[in-house]
Formats: sequence, structure tokens, C-alpha cells
Amino acid sequence: MTVSISEVKASNSRISKDTAPRIAVFTGGTDGIGKASLSRLVATKLPIKIYVIGRNGEKHKPFLDQLRASNGEADIIWLEGQVSLLADTKRLCEIIKEREESLDILYTSPGFLARGERTGVETSEGLPTSLALSFYSRLSMMIQLLPLLNASANNPRIVNVLAAGTETSSIPLDDLELKKPENFSLMKSARASVVSTTLSMSKLAKENPHVIFLHHYPGGVNTGLFQKAFGDKWFFGAAGLILSLAATTPEDAGEKVVYLMTSAKYGGQGVPLGAKMKLGLTMDKTRQGGSLFLVNDKLDELQQEKVMAELDRMNAGRITWDKLQERMAQFS
Repeated sequence: MTVSISEVKASNSRISKDTAPRIAVFTGGTDGIGKASLSRLVATKLPIKIYVIGRNGEKHKPFLDQLRASNGEADIIWLEGQVSLLADTKRLCEIIKEREESLDILYTSPGFLARGERTGVETSEGLPTSLALSFYSRLSMMIQLLPLLNASANNPRIVNVLAAGTETSSIPLDDLELKKPENFSLMKSARASVVSTTLSMSKLAKENPHVIFLHHYPGGVNTGLFQKAFGDKWFFGAAGLILSLAATTPEDAGEKVVYLMTSAKYGGQGVPLGAKMKLGLTMDKTRQGGSLFLVNDKLDELQQEKVMAELDRMNAGRITWDKLQERMAQFS
């Protein structure tokens, strides 16, 4: 069921100490949608501890200082690291696990636009940076922080911002890391990330019914991503201009993310729904935990039954999960 931005903002205005997360972790929170979501959460003026993970603390210090000044009840903790590397992702998770006994929100949205050939855009661990950021490190962080999320009594949720609803069975299951030149491109990398993410999050949701899992597609958001990635190349500059005219603002996208984090629409103890609102449906058409919520930019829940059945026949869930475990095992 579509939720209007006015309904989203009305719900967010009712966030209270009882419905706000107490401890959160943000990756991708220093730019674009993540930055807007982080800012909106802090703007509740409620007491909250937030770990913000990023690469360049000096660059982001003015933004972090502004957040701290805007909410004296908030404890904003910067953790510097490179989440495109699974080894560093594990190190960051270990720091959080040493400091905390529980966790209420894990927000993930770091990304990188793949372009051209694979050469030159690999991490030092041999993964395309696009796949490392959009799938491997995000799922690695989810898995490693699940013990803290399961220990939370405060509506624990994982909100992953990527491209829910664009799943396809057209992915190379024999080359999920896109090592073959013909398998590496912007679109093919995006497809592999989305499918692997939905399959893996769905498995984790079934195994961890206490935690609410949400995979969200924000739609077109005017974050300047194309301009940053492709500079003044005419085609992508034109695409960026078209996007900017049709897109929503980062601020509205951030409102929607905070709604996903706090609304009772997705189960748990969130902000109560209005009189005409209905509880959301997971992929399995249930209304509580134990199944993944796929949520698009209109905040409609999606089931993707046809494509998920095709992927099931291909044994795609097992294949993608085994590849993820194989990579993570290198740093266990």
C-alpha cells in the first residue's frame, strides 16, 4: 500500500523515546540518502547513540559537528574505515561488538558506480568495488552484527537501500564476481548486487525472525551521483539532468528511510499507524518478522513471486550464499 510523503512526515513527527532507536550503525551516512537519513534521525532531538562509518573523518568533521550541535542528546561516534574491504569491515564490526551489548538499527547504503572495464576498479581483495560495497561488505556487516540486533528489545531493524523490486533471473551464477569481461558493466554489476542481496537477506530474515529486514529502492533521488561518477561526459551529464528534474530530494528520501526504521507498519513496536493504514506485507505475505520486506520508492511492499520462483529453480539462493561465505571465510 502506497504511503504518501505527507503520511511519512506525519509519522516521523510522532517518533518518541519509546519508538526511536537507541543505538544505530550507519554505513553510507556521509553522503546522499544516507546523510539525509542520518540528519533526519538526529533531528528528532531524542537521545540516540549513532556509529557513523566512513573513510575520511577530517572531511566529514564539519557535518558531524553540526549533527552534534543540533541535538545535545545524541552521541555521534565516528569510526574510520574502508568498508569496501571485508577485512576492514570485520575490524569495524569487532569494535562495535566490543563496545555494545545490543543494536537497534543497522543502516547500509554505501555504493560505487561501475563503469568501463573491471581493471582499475578492483579492491585490494580482488572484488569489483561496486560489488564489494553494494553486496559483500553490507551482508558481511549484517551477519557479524546480527548477534547485537537479536539482543535488542527495541524493535531491531536492518534497512538496506539498494534496488528492491529490480530482481532478475538474468545473472551469471557461474561468475558472480563478474570476472569475465563480458559479465562486467554498470547494469550487470547492479543486477548481481540486487539479486544476491535479496536472496541473502531473505535467508537471514527467515533465520532471525526477531529482526526486521527491509530492502528498499528509493527511486530516482537527486544526489548528484552521476555527475560525481562521470564528470562532464555529455551522456551521463544529460542523464543526471533528467534525473534531477524527475527525482525526489535527498531530504524526502531520508524521511522515507527514517519511516522504515521507526513505523509500526513493518512490525515491532514502532510509531502507531494512522486509522486508514495497514500493516505491511513481507515477500512471504506475512505481517511480522521471519521474512524480508521489499519496499519501493512509493513505500509499496513487493513480493516478486515470479522472479523469485525462477531463482529458486536455478538454486540461486544457495549459490550466492556459498559465494558470500567463501569470501567471508578468508577473514574469519
